[in-house]
Amino acid sequence: MSKLFVFVLLPTSLVADAPNLQQKTMKIGMVGRSLAIFRVDKAVLYNDDDPRIKNQAAEAEAVATLLRYIETPQYLRRLLFPRERNLRFAGILPPLRTPHHPLRDERTNPGDYREAAVIKVDELGSLLEIGLREKGFTSERLRVGQRLTVRLGDRLGEDRMAVTQVARGRVEEYWGYDVSLARSLADALKSLKADYVIGTSRYGKNLYEALRGIGDSKPRSVAVAFGGPYQGLFEICERQGVDAGELFDVVINTIPQQGTETVRTEEALMATLALLNASIWGK
Repeated sequence: MSKLFVFVLLPTSLVADAPNLQQKTMKIGMVGRSLAIFRVDKAVLYNDDDPRIKNQAAEAEAVATLLRYIETPQYLRRLLFPRERNLRFAGILPPLRTPHHPLRDERTNPGDYREAAVIKVDELGSLLEIGLREKGFTSERLRVGQRLTVRLGDRLGEDRMAVTQVARGRVEEYWGYDVSLARSLADALKSLKADYVIGTSRYGKNLYEALRGIGDSKPRSVAVAFGGPYQGLFEICERQGVDAGELFDVVINTIPQQGTETVRTEEALMATLALLNASIWGK
């Protein structure tokens, strides 16, 4: 069975209902865990033009930074992320424990894959941090600060190990998610080019009514879009001048008869991905 690529679209206002940076960070931790648990390949943050956010660009960058930080293996974070205000409470983010976040004694043998970052380049090649006692070495002349996926080779003495750069998609296990930004919901969907696009709303169809249509299309990639904490997808589409019926193949309600007045975006994300995983891509 071929891999199904899963994309998620989240609004810039994702954590706008959190009163301070610490609580925003906690919410992003929940989001990052959900993306990893259900093997999401890419998360796109789209500008939803929420009037409560004074600086959409700054809010989007803050959310993106935290999502990228939690996805990055711990041994690379200090190299790839300079000190900044958005990471002030990064210590409370939960660990992902995905395959590309190994413990100290995991994935240390030739043939294993690891994430790496280039720390030095000279005429002989590039030296990489790979989270082991040894540094990785490749004869390729890469860019200092570049993050890449490598395959471990033979040890080159006591302090170096040969590595080979590989495409991330070559790794058969789940290897984390990418994060990108988009100017609008329509632009986000256009950039993804997903085979099947699912919207989520309390006014959508029951999931099980929509399953046949999703299954019959046999998509290789599925995108799932979420509204914000204050306004849902239909309101966002209206504000941005687009027709929800043209953007989505189906709009579903994954929390029918909800017991609360509102469902937070991070809660809807967990509930929706759990149901879709059990019903579609987890089979």
